[in-house]
This record gives sequence, C-alpha cells and structure tokens, in this order.
Amino acid sequence: MRQPTSRPRALAHPVDRLVRGSLRRPWLVLGVWAVLAILLNTAVPQLETVVQHSSAPFFPASAPSVRALEAMDKAFGSGDTRSDAFVVLVDTAGLSASDTTTYRGLVRGIAAQPQRVPDLQDWIDHPQLRRVLISKDHRATYLPLGLSSDIGSAASIADVKWLRSLAATVPRGPTTRVYVTGDPATITDLNDTVDRTSKRITVISLLALIAILILIYRRPVTILVPLATIGIAVACTRGVLALSGQAGFPVSTFTPAFIAAIVLGAGTDYTVFLIARFQEELRNGLEPREAIAVAGVRIGRVLAASGATVIIGSALLGLANLAILAATGPAIAIAIAVTALVSLTVTPVLIAFAGTRIAAKHAPKPDGLWVRTGRLAAGRPAAVLVVGLILLVGLAAFFPTMHLSFDERSAQPPSTPSNQGYAALNAHFPANETLPDYLLVEADHSLRDPADLAALNSLSESLTKIPSTQTVYSLTQPSGRPLKPATIASQVGTLAHRLNTASQKLAAKRHQLGSFSSGSTRLTSGAAQLGAGSRAATNAVSRFIVGLSKEHNGLGRAATGLGQAGHGASRLSAGALTLGRDLHQAHDQVAQAVSGLGQISGALDADPLCTVDPICRNARKALRTIYLAEHDKLLPGLNQAADGATRIGHGDGTLASGLQRLHAGLTRAENGTAQLNAGERLFQTKLGQLSNGVSQLASGVGQLPSNVQKLLDATGKLNHGLTKAGGYLQQVSTHADTPEAAGFYLTASDLARPAFSLAQQLFLSPNGHLARIQIVGTTDPLTNSGQARYHQIESTAALSIRGTSLHGAHLQLTGAGGFGNDLDNYLHQDAQLVALAVLLSVFLILVVALRALVAPLYLLASVVLSYAAAMGLTTLVWQHLLGHQIDFFVPVLGFVLLVAVGADYNILLMSRLREHDDVPTPQTVARAVASTGAVITSAGIIFATTFAALLGSPLLGLAEIGFAMASGLLLDTFVVRTLIVPACATLIGGRNWWPSKHATRESPDRDHHEVLTPIQHA
Repeated sequence: MRQPTSRPRALAHPVDRLVRGSLRRPWLVLGVWAVLAILLNTAVPQLETVVQHSSAPFFPASAPSVRALEAMDKAFGSGDTRSDAFVVLVDTAGLSASDTTTYRGLVRGIAAQPQRVPDLQDWIDHPQLRRVLISKDHRATYLPLGLSSDIGSAASIADVKWLRSLAATVPRGPTTRVYVTGDPATITDLNDTVDRTSKRITVISLLALIAILILIYRRPVTILVPLATIGIAVACTRGVLALSGQAGFPVSTFTPAFIAAIVLGAGTDYTVFLIARFQEELRNGLEPREAIAVAGVRIGRVLAASGATVIIGSALLGLANLAILAATGPAIAIAIAVTALVSLTVTPVLIAFAGTRIAAKHAPKPDGLWVRTGRLAAGRPAAVLVVGLILLVGLAAFFPTMHLSFDERSAQPPSTPSNQGYAALNAHFPANETLPDYLLVEADHSLRDPADLAALNSLSESLTKIPSTQTVYSLTQPSGRPLKPATIASQVGTLAHRLNTASQKLAAKRHQLGSFSSGSTRLTSGAAQLGAGSRAATNAVSRFIVGLSKEHNGLGRAATGLGQAGHGASRLSAGALTLGRDLHQAHDQVAQAVSGLGQISGALDADPLCTVDPICRNARKALRTIYLAEHDKLLPGLNQAADGATRIGHGDGTLASGLQRLHAGLTRAENGTAQLNAGERLFQTKLGQLSNGVSQLASGVGQLPSNVQKLLDATGKLNHGLTKAGGYLQQVSTHADTPEAAGFYLTASDLARPAFSLAQQLFLSPNGHLARIQIVGTTDPLTNSGQARYHQIESTAALSIRGTSLHGAHLQLTGAGGFGNDLDNYLHQDAQLVALAVLLSVFLILVVALRALVAPLYLLASVVLSYAAAMGLTTLVWQHLLGHQIDFFVPVLGFVLLVAVGADYNILLMSRLREHDDVPTPQTVARAVASTGAVITSAGIIFATTFAALLGSPLLGLAEIGFAMASGLLLDTFVVRTLIVPACATLIGGRNWWPSKHATRESPDRDHHEVLTPIQHA
C-alpha cells in the first residue's frame, strides 16, 4: 500500500478535532443532526411566516425623509403618521350612487380603526376635496391614508392586509374595483412575491444541482452524499432563522430566496471539495477510512477559512443602515455557519460510510485540459495575465455606467395588487400626483408677514422653473398658479378702485355745491334788490322833502320806519362780515386738502411702475383732473365769494349810517304836510322792496353756512379716501419693491379672508412657523430624472431664500424623492463601510490561512476585479441590452458574496500550491492548477447554477443579483483562478509567502488507526 504524500500535523487545530471527533462518533453525529432538523422544522413556524412578522422598517428612524415626514405630520396631520397609503376606487362605467355608497363604506370602516389610520382625507367629511380626489373623467376616486406603522415593518404588512380585507368585504357594483397601493403595499407585495416564488426557486435550484451532480459523479451513492448534506443544512438553517426571527432578530424579505441559493451552492461546494480530496487520497494509496480522515483535516481547514470569509463578510452587512442589507447579511452568515458545520461533521461521516462506493477518479491525464491550462498559465505568465486583465477590465468598464433603481414598484411584476393600484391612479389622475415631493420651510417666527409671504412666493416660483417639474402648490399658489390678488397689477387696480370710490363720493356732493352756488346767487340778488330799494328810498325821500309841509304826521311815521330800516341794515352788515370770515376759513381748509392731492399726484407722476401700468396711469390722470379742478376753480371761487360777502358787509354799513342820519334830520322836522302822502306811499313801497331784498339776503346767508359745512365734509371724506389710497400705495411700494417680492404683495389680513382658509390648512401650520410646498414632477421621483429634480429642489430652495426674510430658515425635504435620496445616501454609506470591513476581514483571513502577506494582496485584488467585471457584465446585459436599471441592493450584496466566495476558491488553490513546495515554481503552479482545476470548476458551476435559478424570479432585483452572482462565480472560476492567480503566483515566485522565509512542511502525526477505529468497526 502506498503511503500518503503528506500527513496532517498533530491535532492542534480546532477543525481537526471537530472532523476527527465526528469520525469517532458517527452515529451520534447523524442522530443529533437528524433530531435537530426534525425539531426545527416541526416545532418552529415556517420561515416565510416569521419573515412577515419580524420584518424591520425599510428606513431607519433617523432617516432625514422620515424625520421630515414626522415634522410635517405634527404640523398638518395627527402626529402619528409613519407612512402613506392609498385606497383607489375605479368604476369603468363612471362613478355612480352605488360607488358613493361603497366609498362611504370604506370611509366608515377605515375611520373605525384610528389606531391603524390616524389620518384620513375624504370628500365625505371634506367636500372641498372632491375636485382633488375625484378624477376629471369621473371614473375614479381615492382615499389618502396615513398609517401609524413604518414601511416594511410587520405592523405595516398587517395594516395593508387589513385594508385589503376591508376593501374586499365592502359591497360594490359589478364594474367597480378597489385597490390598496402606496409604499407600504409595495413592500407587502414584495414579501408575498418572495414567499410565493422562493419555494419554486428552491425546486429549480435543486433539480439543476442534481443534474450537474449526475454529470459529475454518475453514481447514486456519490450523488446522495451532497444531497443529504444540503438537505440537513437547509432544514436546520431555516429553523434557526425562524427562531431568530421569533426572538426579535430582523429577517429580510429576500432571506428565504437567498438562503436556498446560498445553502444549496455552499453545501454542495463543500461536499465536492471533500469528495475530491477523498478521491485523491484514495489514489495516493490510503484506505477509505484513512483517506477521509486526511481529506477531512486538509479540506476542513480550507473550508473553515472559506466559510469564515463569507460568514464575516455577510455578518458585516449587519452594520448597514438599510434593513434589506442589515437583515439579509447576518441571515446569510447564519446559513453559511450552519452549512459549514454540517459539512465538517456530517459529510465526512457519510463519505466514510460510502467508502469505496464513491469511486476514485483517475489522476489527471498528462495531456488533460487542466494540465494544459496549468502549463500555459505557468509557462507564459505575463501573456496570460495580460489577457485575463484585458477581459476583466473590459467588462469592468461598464460598471461606472450603472444606474441604480430605488423603485421597488418597477422591480415587481405589473400583476401585483399595489402595481395595479398605481396603474389605476395613473390612468385617471395626472402622473405622479400621489408621489409628490414636499419642501418644508420652518422659521422661528410666524410666516404671515408680507415679506415672508413674498419670499415664499419667490421660492415657489423658483421651484416651478426646475426641469421635469409639473406643478408647485404652496400657500401663495394653492391652485398651482400665482395668486392674482397678490400681483402688483392687482394692487394698482385696488388703488384705482379706491380713488374712483373717493371720486364718486365727491360727485355725490356736487348738488350740495350747487346749493352753495344757489345760495350765493340769492345773496347777490338780495344785495342788488337792497341797492335798488335804497335808491328808490332816496327818490322817495327827495319827494318827501318837497312835500314835507304836507305830511308832517307821515314824516313822523317815516322816521320811525327809517329807524327800523337802519337797524335791519346794521344787522345785514354784521351777517355779511361773519359770512366772509367763514368763507375765508373754508378756503384755507380746502386749500390744505388740495395741497395733499397735489403731493399724491406728484408721487404717482414720479413712479415708473405706475407709468408702465395702464390702470395706474389712468387713475393718476383722473386724480390730476380732480386736483386741477379744485386748485383752479374751487379755491378761487371760495376766495371770491368770501371777498364779495366782506364787501357787502362794508357797503351795507354805509347805508345804515345814511339812514340813521336821515332819521335824525326827519326827526328835527316836526311839522309835515299833506303833500307827502303820495311820496309816503311810494316810500312805503320802496321800503317794502328793500325789506323783501333783505329777507332774500337773510335766507341766502342762512343757507350758506350749512352748504359750506357739507362741502367741508365732502372734501374731508375725499381727503381721507385719497390719504388711505396713498398709504396703501406706499405700503405696496415698500414691500413689493424688493428682489424677493418680485412684484408680489400679500398681507396677514388678506390671509384671514375665507378664501384662504383651505390654503392655510394645507400649506401653513397653525402657529404659522412651518410652511410646506408640494412639488409634483413629470417623471417618477425614484428615477434618475426624479432624483436629479430632488437635488435641484434642494439647491434651488437654499439659494432662493438667501438674502430674504427667510434666510436662516430650516429646510427639509421628504416624499417619494426624499425616500429615494435617503436610499441613495445610505447605500453609499453602507457600501463604503461594508466594503472596507469586508476587504479587511477577508485579507486577514487570507493572511492567517496562507501565513503570508504578499499572496493575500493580489488574491484580494483579483477578486475585487472579478467583482467589478461581474457588475459590468450585469450592467451591460440588464441595463444596456434589456433596458432595466439595476436594483439598488445588487452592487453591495454582490460585493460581499463575490469577494467572499471568490476568496474561497483562491484559498483552495493557494493552499494546494503551498503544500507542494516552499517556493512556487512553474512546475508546482501547473501541478496545483491541474489538481484543483476539476473540483474548483465543478464547485463554481454548481454555485453559479444555484444563483442562476434566481433568474426565474418575477422580482427584477432577485433576477439581477442571480445573474450578477452566477456571472461573477463563472468569471472567478474560469478567469481569475485559472489564469490570473496562477500567472501572478508564477511571476512573484518565492515572494508569495513573504514574510515567511520557508513554508513549513507538515510532519507526519501519529498513526491514523486510532482515529478511524470506530468507523472501521462500524
């Protein structure tokens, strides 16, 4: 019997003890694992059920979009909303009374669960929302809901299923359909789709695996060994993960599908490694029991190192912020740990029992494929290295062109209920209406100030100019368009209206000015009649003197009458003088008002804005006409009337004095004659005329003060109206003539009007400190265009408020675009953290496994390049050829798995190389490639096949990660391990193991018989 080429060293390594201990107690090992598998699959709930009840929120609570959503909900909602959903009702025949009943039933059912739905908007309790929530074609309506559960959490999944159950039980017409959609529904459908397809994927993977095993081994016993291994591993892994989920350990939606691929691939690989080394040791002349012991120890250490790379790398995903990564990574680590443990304990026992029934393959032929490949890589290392690098770098060049998708809706098939709901919304409502972005503007003071409102309007206007923006809704444009009453043109129109009102009031007083004119005329007429009477009295007096001797008694009576006339004339003079003073005072007061009109007219003449605006220009012209009329006609008229009254007073005073002197002369004539009878009668007549004139003058004078007062009142009202208009114009000018106002002016009193009540409710918090602006885009917010719009909103908002009254206000963004941005930011943070941690851990494992520093460096670089090439190929096929963006989690998860699994194959190759010689030579390199070529190739194809089964998933993300992993594993198998690594090892030579100077050959240990005795006896 031939002796083994080398023997494992003393039992110092933990893996050695584990393998040999299992071989000593084979039945105990098999019994323990069988019991565990049965218990974990009968006493533990199904993994898919646990996933739905232990799912973690899709976003961490610290996400900016989540915090902004909470702030918005506190200001405008109940304060308990954590996510938004929509119940969509569609009737292809048109909404009818029956649909209204269905809608009411939904509202009642939902409102009965306020702990689930703290915020509900409907047009039953809020009729003003009808035009928003009912489509223009009147065939669809929807209910916006605020859920108290986080997206992706177990509570969110339960809430979505409750809503769908309610929708299914509410009576509806035959043409009516009800859908529940929104982000919570999307993630719920994601879970359900994975649940439905994971078992199918597992079956496909298993069938493909069996086919490959048949091609490789062609013996039932040999095939049963890996199948038994992965069967126990799958059963135990699912049970352990279910227990972990029940204990509060978060489990990802994708966990069931990934576990199937990971366990089937890794379990089969580990078994293939053991079988291959077992067959090699058989060819070296060892007995089957001894061969499995040597193979178990040799490959056990490789498997432990290989498994450690995947376990540690996957576990480091638990550091990620995103739940889909943080929950998936540790679950994969658990799966690999369980699979590796089963492979190191159960598989050696199964191989030992099979013994020679696992046929030993023939040694590689001298001219075999892998012998020739090894000779080529070792014989022409530089050329082979260049060829390999060209291939990988060429594929990796497509990697930077990768566009990530954060839209889990497009990653699902159109048939999911949530996607059907979105399709119904898009068919009857403007695109993306239910996927807006929200900009929150928070200040430390009320935003109802005109300057803040103008700044908000300027901000809203700036946002409308961003590309792919459809509509912007805000406090200053609640309908999506600027408020017309707040524009400068409207403000000037308001000014014109107020000026016209003042003009109309003045026109209403014109009849009173006419009365004043009539009174003045009558005063003038009375004065004229007084003069005529006086002249007649003079003639009568002359005749009276001639007939003095005839009418002595008549003269006595005339003297008495003249005395009374003189007294009346004195009173007339005093009244006229008083009238003159009052008219002068009226003139002075009106002059002040006219002066104020002149100042307003001059200010409007100097205002360029009023010159441009035709309405303001016409109002200015009318105001100028009023001013000239009062200045050129009213004031001179008042002044003339005052002078006339004064002259009348002075003239009547002279008349009174003459009459008094006449009375004194007549008194001295004590004798009269009868000849004065005719003169007496004539005198009496003239005196009667004089009395009538005096009465008319008194009447005119009596009316004049009243009319003058009315004139003053009218002028005062005109002055007040013009002053008010001027003040308003000055206020508009002060607030509107600023860069941030941009021709916009709105006051807090305007907001208090009923027309603004709904706008304030939707866009301004009750305390006025927080305003929100809703931006609806023309493209999906989770696409590249939508994300570009989101970043432009962010930068435009910050720039727009700079230098305004809102400078220093706190800006927050949320909505669909905010969630996508958070995903992008967290993904980059997670990628950097995980990549650094994985590279460091894998490097350390390689250092420990190979006891060197140089070889681990280029091995790590090779798997990273292989990963980049796999991502480039995935981008080329799925994005450039098939037209799909790459799901956001594919690059990070692919990096962890490809780097870790790729390191596995390198560890196996380099460990075999180190076994052959201290210093790698072309001969030893070629021998290592030849001896490991078949097994590594088989393992790579098997692992790639299990991931390729994910291509049958209806979820785009799973299909893409399956393609990326399969292509990466094949590239690593056929390019990296076959060409690049052997070429590098040959070129570097003895420096591969630096700083170790010599590779320590493993010395023989004590006889194997004592280790194998239990199995031999079995």
